[in-house]
Amino acid sequence: MIKLIASDMDGTLLNSKHKISKENLEAIKKAQEIGVKFAISTGRMYEDVKPLLDEADLRCQCIVLNGGEYIDEDGKVLEGIYIGKKEASEIINMVIKENIVAEIYTNQGLHTVNTKEETLTEVAYRIKAFDPETSIEDAMKIAETHPHFVNLKYITDIDGFLNSDIKIGKFVTFYNDEKTTVKVKRKLESIEGLAISSTFTKNIEINNKEAQKGLILAKVAEKMGIKRDEVMVIGDSFNDYSMFTEFEESFAMGNAVPQIKEVAKYITDTNDNAGVAKAIYKSLKL
Repeated sequence: MIKLIASDMDGTLLNSKHKISKENLEAIKKAQEIGVKFAISTGRMYEDVKPLLDEADLRCQCIVLNGGEYIDEDGKVLEGIYIGKKEASEIINMVIKENIVAEIYTNQGLHTVNTKEETLTEVAYRIKAFDPETSIEDAMKIAETHPHFVNLKYITDIDGFLNSDIKIGKFVTFYNDEKTTVKVKRKLESIEGLAISSTFTKNIEINNKEAQKGLILAKVAEKMGIKRDEVMVIGDSFNDYSMFTEFEESFAMGNAVPQIKEVAKYITDTNDNAGVAKAIYKSLKL
């Protein structure tokens, strides 16, 4: 019997309006009512996830930062897998050398070594990734008040930053074209000890190689006394891949990339047609 369900967020649990549908929410709560734990599994920071949980009145666990942290229902970090300072230094050196614009997700907020002008453009590309129909002109205007721009802390002393007790969960960068994304990704792959993944075709996400959704889910499930065949996973994109290789009871979204559909046990409906709800009902036989 399934005891834990882990669902990706963007392109999976959230519809194209970036909301949790009534059908998905009802299915999650029915699962919780019969004792099944539910976890959102996302590349986002917990600070980005919490407002959506509050809006939906949903209390659940969260895998955030692509597997960098596992957080319980009360917002407490149960498990954390962070980027080492040596690897972080190499990434920052490459960011500066190759003119990469990146956000650094830490336990003390968002940081960057880039300028305000550079990060404003990167945040605009982020907005377009989540909503491709937004024009770049409108995205630039929205970016000015976006939390990922407003809350950024600008690093002026890199050595001081790296020598502090700060924990670095993830580096993220967004681009406006796929060619540049692929080129930068290849350069970053030369640094050992990292997991390089993407949620979208025009972004890059950098974690500790052990900080992957499937790996941290397996680790926490074991601590909870939950067997692998008692875990169900749902996802749509490249950063969900490790969940599908770690757990057999897996559902690819109807809108998933081909690589995820190839490794999934089942394919459910799309994120705009309550694919998560349908997967839950099928797996739990509700």
